[in-house]
Amino acid sequence: MDQPMWVFGYGSLMWDGWEQRFAGKRFEGSALAGFHRSFNKASTVNWGTSVLPGPTLGLEEDSDAVVIGVAFEFPATMAAAVIEALTSREGRSFALEAHDVSLPPDHHSVSALVPVNSRRAKSYIGKLPLEARARMAAEARGKSGRCVNYALNVQSHLHSQGIVDEHVNAFVTKVIQLSGSEQASQ
Repeated sequence: MDQPMWVFGYGSLMWDGWEQRFAGKRFEGSALAGFHRSFNKASTVNWGTSVLPGPTLGLEEDSDAVVIGVAFEFPATMAAAVIEALTSREGRSFALEAHDVSLPPDHHSVSALVPVNSRRAKSYIGKLPLEARARMAAEARGKSGRCVNYALNVQSHLHSQGIVDEHVNAFVTKVIQLSGSEQASQ
């Protein structure tokens, strides 16, 4: 019997139902050690432009951190279709890296594909200080809208799933300060 395929989601993969068309099964509260969330990918279409890119969500290596997200299990027969969909969705700058993910309730580990923005890609902006990336988000607008709204939406979705992420919260707080927005972070 073929082994199932696993994918770990830490952003929009967690909440938009993409897994349903591939017969995916969700494991809420899964954990990926060694990374933290970071707005480290420059969007030049959806949330910004080539002149003023908008920072979007990715991961940064961090030996002391753990990202709480969702692990998805797929039948082995769906592996090629899932990889094709993820590659198209995440873009060329993201690699699908295999990492161990802890599953609830017994915390057993599985190897899952995790979309990670390449630090060598032109879209990688993680080396910029938080304030510089927050300023970009406060000012950027793309075809999907204002980047500040994207950041607020990420934070809201995480909170709705009971996830309080200190890195996301710090970024959103700084974006709100710099944008002069009346909306308060949660």
